[in-house]
Amino acid sequence: MFESISAEIISAMILGGVLAEKAGLDFEYKSGFILFPLLVHTLDLIVSTIGVLFVKTKPGLPSNKPDYGNLEDPLDILKRGYYVSLGLALVGLFYICKTFLYVPQ
Repeated sequence: MFESISAEIISAMILGGVLAEKAGLDFEYKSGFILFPLLVHTLDLIVSTIGVLFVKTKPGLPSNKPDYGNLEDPLDILKRGYYVSLGLALVGLFYICKTFLYVPQ
């Protein structure tokens, strides 16, 4: 799995560099197109890790007498982690696109 992901990242970096070269961009802007795929996958790792930290049940059930009526729905627990990941990914991807894919006109 590592080999396929690393091959995907490297080929996207090469493609970004070639496209920036064909567009006649300066090195300052070309480097953003080269680093973009690497940063997207880095963002993926960070956001996924933070999202996993939010997938947990709420504390407070007594251990001596379980009350199954107060248990949290497992789908709600998973959705909470998904929404946190989604929000962080949107903000991070917006920042990365605005910063690294910027081309002056």
